[in-house]
Amino acid sequence: MRRGLAPDFRKVALRLVELIGDDECRLAGGLAVAVHGFVRATKDVDLVTRLPLSEVKGRLQAGKVEATLFRGDVLEGDFPCLRGVLERVPFDVLPELVPVDWETGAVVLRGRKALLRVVSIEALLAFKLKAQGPRDLMDAAVLVLLHPEAQPVALDLARSYRVADRFQIWLEDPRLARDVRDIRAAEARVGGRAGKPKRTRRRS
Repeated sequence: MRRGLAPDFRKVALRLVELIGDDECRLAGGLAVAVHGFVRATKDVDLVTRLPLSEVKGRLQAGKVEATLFRGDVLEGDFPCLRGVLERVPFDVLPELVPVDWETGAVVLRGRKALLRVVSIEALLAFKLKAQGPRDLMDAAVLVLLHPEAQPVALDLARSYRVADRFQIWLEDPRLARDVRDIRAAEARVGGRAGKPKRTRRRS
């Protein structure tokens, strides 16, 4: 099981991707953050699609999955999306609010009928910084601390979305630095155990 994907979330995500089309959507939101290294609590499955939301709604309905279209108010920081519940797991399907490279994306899960791919870290940072909520900025900061090579892109995005000052505060937050150290230490312990040769019994 991939990091950050509990069994119920895996099942729901794969079912949605099967209905929408694995070439037409990517994993985003908190689960995508987990795949990129920062596991935190999340209550829903977020997907981004390049299809019109009306078409996605039709595809879901054809699979007997109901979803409601919310128009959103951009001036209030809201965005249009489809929202529904499948197997008691809430889900959102978002439009392509930021550029997404549809030719790339690591495979997170392999189902019998579809592959679930995650958005790139650059696209995920763009989504988070565009959303501008406290948790979104925190997620973006942790991702940058875990992936320093993404910092120039993130800082350019933060300036573009006029959140550079708020984002910098999160980047300098000592609690996040501690969290990142803990994550790296845990990964080192797992990697160390995986790298140790197995002991074999000597035959007498």
